[in-house]
Amino acid sequence: MREQNSRRHKLEANTRPAGINRRQDVQEEHSLLYWKRVIGIVFLAPLALVTAVALWIMLWRALRYMDFWKSGEFIWFTIGGLSWAAAWLCGARPIKTYVLGHEMSHLVTARLFGGKIFDWKVTAHGGYVETDKSNTWITLAPYLVPFYTVIVMGVFGIASMFIDLHAPVAVWRLDLVPVNALYYLIGFTWWFHATYTAKTVHIEQGDLKRNGEFFSMMLIFLINVMLLILMFLASSPSPGLGFGEVMRCWWGVARDLIGWLPFL
Repeated sequence: MREQNSRRHKLEANTRPAGINRRQDVQEEHSLLYWKRVIGIVFLAPLALVTAVALWIMLWRALRYMDFWKSGEFIWFTIGGLSWAAAWLCGARPIKTYVLGHEMSHLVTARLFGGKIFDWKVTAHGGYVETDKSNTWITLAPYLVPFYTVIVMGVFGIASMFIDLHAPVAVWRLDLVPVNALYYLIGFTWWFHATYTAKTVHIEQGDLKRNGEFFSMMLIFLINVMLLILMFLASSPSPGLGFGEVMRCWWGVARDLIGWLPFL
């Protein structure tokens, strides 16, 4: 795959019209990619590192000192993730389902930015969305937002206005608690998102190249870690694990990192 892409890029370079790199729009594109690379190195990479370490510290504290691993939220999220892992190991490859979520993420984000949708298509081999809008958030939306997780949360959010999600519901002589299904499906769909995001960015992607690969990877990593922190806070049974505590932990990690800079 990479050799084919390399040959394709060489062919494009050889057939490119002479002087095209001197065109103003091409120079502006190169300049934008340069500054995105700078932003990725100077800002996004340190933010991603600090945020990931802060999440690890908060999760470790919760698991070790607060018995977070015993909570229903953590247990059902984990079972959902393990269910997806078992399905994957058994050969499940719902590619068309992923492509649908991928293209719908492009489509919905483009609409949110005021773009018009002219055409879109989804197949097991890929898909596309034709729109008159394009920016960083539109092109990277499928990697930043777990589409099906958002759908699950939206459905249960609407359901919570009519029923008590914590009240047992009799299903086939079993008393099931709807909120457990919520955490299960969040775990299943988030790991589905994480698996295909990792698989897709491993292959050369136009969405990433369009924004600069390093910038895109840092932004994808940072946003997904932040989403994990939000899910962690939402499922935390302890009032001590709030946003303020996360910010104190984050700042402590950042301060320690800054302290280490003279030795790097």
